[in-house]
Amino acid sequence: MTQANVNEWQTALLTQVDQLIELAQTRLPGRQKPTIRGPEYWQRFAKHHYVRAADLLKADQGFEAAKHFRRAALFGHSKAMMYLGQMFLQGKDLPESIFHACCWLTLADRAGESEAAKIIDGFLHQLTAKQLNSARQLAAERFEQICDASFDVHGL
Repeated sequence: MTQANVNEWQTALLTQVDQLIELAQTRLPGRQKPTIRGPEYWQRFAKHHYVRAADLLKADQGFEAAKHFRRAALFGHSKAMMYLGQMFLQGKDLPESIFHACCWLTLADRAGESEAAKIIDGFLHQLTAKQLNSARQLAAERFEQICDASFDVHGL
């Protein structure tokens, strides 16, 4: 291959590359600005999971209901937190766990469910100081998860 043929081949190749780049720029969507979704956006999901959980509970599918209560609770739904805490306390559809009940009911109380504090008072004497501190620490960690789930950035 002569030098002239190599130059022609390179020029033709570069022209094709330029055409492909231009085609990609016109047909592929441009980079969109990131969308920041705040609490209002996620409250719809919380409500959806809460309603789904209530329907499952009525249909005597408590374990599946608990999954949806948890999802709603992690989106900040205070009633879902309370029901989840009660389910752990009762041990009917979930393993009985005063520790986990204390965690979720503490969050429900802080989120404005006044009934949660009354429920906690009923079993608080059954927890050791270490268990109580651990449950409150877990509640604080769950709070951080709730805050993280309340804001999501798409497009970054």
